[in-house]
Formats: sequence, C-alpha cells, structure tokens
Amino acid sequence: MTGLGLQVGFPDVPETGYLGVAWSVLEFLVTFAATYAVGKWVVEPGLGRVLDGRHVPQTAANAFLKVIHVVVVVVALRLALDVADYGYLLSIPPTIVAALTVAIGFASRDIAANLVGGVFIVTDPEFNIGDWIRWQDKEGVIEDISFRVTRVRTFDNELLTVPNSQLATSAVVNAVAKSPRRISHTIHVGDDADLGEVASILVESAKAHDDVLDRPTPTVRVVELDNGRAGIQARYWIDQPSREAFVTIRSKYLQRVNRRLNEAGIELPQNW
Repeated sequence: MTGLGLQVGFPDVPETGYLGVAWSVLEFLVTFAATYAVGKWVVEPGLGRVLDGRHVPQTAANAFLKVIHVVVVVVALRLALDVADYGYLLSIPPTIVAALTVAIGFASRDIAANLVGGVFIVTDPEFNIGDWIRWQDKEGVIEDISFRVTRVRTFDNELLTVPNSQLATSAVVNAVAKSPRRISHTIHVGDDADLGEVASILVESAKAHDDVLDRPTPTVRVVELDNGRAGIQARYWIDQPSREAFVTIRSKYLQRVNRRLNEAGIELPQNW
C-alpha cells in the first residue's frame, strides 16, 4: 500500500555496514547448520543402513562413513560461503597457495604418514575392528580405526590411541584372523615321571573338552629336558577364536590337566 506510505514485505538489508555484515554472517551460519544437519542426521545414517544391508565389513563401512562426513562438512561450508557471498574467499592467489602448501607439508609429515598408514590398515582384509592384535609389547582388541589413529582396548580395559604409522610399520600379530587356531602349553614335570602317562593325560584332557576340535587332533611332544625336569608341550585346536574363547578354553583345559595329574600322583614342580 504505497499510497499511505506503507510497505509490505521484508525490508531490504543494506549490503554494507555492520547490519550487512551481520546479515551475511547469519546467512552463512544458518546455511551451514542446515546443510550439515541434513548430511549428519539424514545422509550418513541412510548410507549406514545401506552398508549394513549389503553386509559391508565394519572396518570398511566406518572408513567410508568418515569420508562421507568430511564431504558433508566441505559441501556445507562451500554452500554457506556461496549463499553469504563469501565465495571470493576461495579465490586465493597461486603464490599464497604454494607457500601454504610448502608450510603445511613440513608441518604435517607425521599426519600424512598416519593418513597413509590408515589407508593401508583399512584396505587390509586381515585387519578389522574387533580383532585381537599384538604388536611390540602391547596387545588388545581394535575398537576403531580413524584417519590418523587406531584405538585399541586392552584387556585391563584401557584405551590405547596408536598412530596408524606405528601399526603400518610394525610387525602386528592378528591372533584371531585364521580359524581354526592352535593353542599350545608347555607343562613341566619331574624327569622321573612316566612321560607316556603324562602325554596320555594331556591328550585325553584335550579330547574331553567340548570346545577342542577333533581334527586336527590334539598332539603332545617332549620339548625340554633340563635340571631334573621334563617339558611336555600339548597342542590342540579351537574354532572361531576370540580372546574370550581363548582364555576360557585354556583355563578349563589346565584345570582338567591339573586334576588328572593329581589323581595319577604326578607332582608338578613349584615353578611349573
């Protein structure tokens, strides 16, 4: 209604001055937040369900979703800059880009090594979340693999944050990568004991265990004779190994062996 000097609609926002700057910043924040929210709570969960439906391994799925998260942040930032007319900030002179590249290269050599190590770890089919691994003097179960670090939960329930470059350049033992897995124990008895009877007890104790496989068959061998003692090694196999299964089966086996040796009157050395 222009005749009465009234104007209907939103007022024009000045393009200069403090109000114009505040409006541009508000446009930037609202656009970034809205785009990020859609990506975070719609796109990422949707892709996660698709990956679960296709039975993609958890390690690969987590790595893919982390990449998607970075893409969401980049898209939200670029869209917000364009909406707020800050797109010119992306036009940096080549000389400045070159200087920044050199500076970042020197400052991020370790980060780059960890990123490359993370790529090798994620693409290794024998290295997955939930695996029990040993490296150097440490061991634990893999909780998460990110771009820079791998998080490992120890059996004391501590969380180790290990740089990916360390795992990528170290000898890492995956104790549960293959099935079946062999478990070995060396038991010491006096060298005057009937080693044949001891061997029979060790084999029978393994065969009597419900979680020990019949094939490959349990075996026993003498591996040591020293200082009046004989070392006898028992070997048996378990299926679908895990840390919990390994510890539980070994404990039950050793309890059974100890009981059978006591019943047979075969004493174990104090430091067996």
